[in-house]
Amino acid sequence: MLEDRALIAFWDRAFTAAEKEEERDGKEADWRALAPSDKLFRAAALMGQCENVLDFGCGSGWAGIIAAKSGCGHVTAADAAPGAVRAARENAGRFGVTDRVRAVTVSAGWLESVPSGTYDGLFCSNVLDVIPPETAGAVIRETSRVTMRGAAVIVGLNYYLSPEAAAARGLQLIDGERLYMDGVLRLVSRTDEKWAQIFSPWYTVEKLEHFAWPGETEERRRLFRLRKRDA
Repeated sequence: MLEDRALIAFWDRAFTAAEKEEERDGKEADWRALAPSDKLFRAAALMGQCENVLDFGCGSGWAGIIAAKSGCGHVTAADAAPGAVRAARENAGRFGVTDRVRAVTVSAGWLESVPSGTYDGLFCSNVLDVIPPETAGAVIRETSRVTMRGAAVIVGLNYYLSPEAAAARGLQLIDGERLYMDGVLRLVSRTDEKWAQIFSPWYTVEKLEHFAWPGETEERRRLFRLRKRDA
């Protein structure tokens, strides 16, 4: 799909730029500071209780690295953007977990090639609400298939932006939920209740937390802790 290719190109440029910025910075990083918030760190650390985790849409690999450092035996850090996977591999090497974190560049149909019930943990942050709804639906369906019964699942989402709030900021939501910037999809805005409903065929919502990124004064972003249903 053309829109999916545009998104991959956008995020590839973003991670490549971030990688160059890190090279210029040259500071020695601490793996405990990789997550954008304390709540995200604690959520990723929970994956340390799992044996085989899929970090889907891994970005720089921060969640998979935290999971590995917290005890997880194996993490597959998967992303469609080559720049993200390159950053994840470099970070895994920097923090000494290349034996437990495998970063892979994946295509649209990659999940379909993964055997059912492969993973006992899934981490997916800042992914499902920045891709087209039909793509997100397919990802949710396939990730539920490749996780085993009772698997721990963590999903991070951006904040809800209502059509009225968007209009007040001079923005327009297509079909009341999709926000485009410079022709690139940047947000699919849905309420907490709507996301819970979307997850419900496959997952039980165990907990919903709200958190903020650095520089934000309100905790509006969403962190769903889910559990794979038995059937």
